[in-house]
Amino acid sequence: MNQAIKEFVDTGADAPRPGLPFKERHAITALVRDSKTGHYLGLRWKAIAWETFITGGIEDGQTPEEAARAEVLEEAGYANLRLVCELPSYVAKFYHGPKNVNRHAHFQCFLFEVTGEADQKPAPEELKKHEPVWLSGEELKGFELPEGHRYLADYVAAQNL
Repeated sequence: MNQAIKEFVDTGADAPRPGLPFKERHAITALVRDSKTGHYLGLRWKAIAWETFITGGIEDGQTPEEAARAEVLEEAGYANLRLVCELPSYVAKFYHGPKNVNRHAHFQCFLFEVTGEADQKPAPEELKKHEPVWLSGEELKGFELPEGHRYLADYVAAQNL
C-alpha cells in the first residue's frame, strides 16, 4: 500500500503557519501493539499538546520499514518487532512546533507487534520530548491523535487487524 489514500491538513492548533514555507519530508507512522494485552503504544509529548503514535523521518539509505523499526527502538526501546502489515499511507500538512517548521509529510505506515518487555531504555533525548504509554482500546479512543493517526487507528479496528 504505497499510494496515499488520504490527505490531511491540520486546521487546529497545529495548522500550517502563514508565511512559513513547507518542508517536504518522507516519514513513517508506526502503530505498535502488545500481542499479549492488545494495548497500543502511544506517545505523550511534554512541551507541546500532542498525543501521537510513533513517527519519524526516513533517512537516506533506509527503507521505510527500517526507519519505522529504528524509530520504535529509539522512542520506546523495542527492537524485537513482528511486522503485522503495511497500512495505508497518507499525506499531512501541519505545523511542527518542536521544530518550528511547516511540514508536508508523506507517511508510510506499519502495524507491528511486540511480544515482551522493552529491549532497552528509550534514548534520553527522546524521553525529554515524550513519554511512551500503553493504551487499551478504550483509552485509545480518548487519546488526542492527529487526524492521520486517528485514521490509521480506525482502519486497524475496522479491518480487525
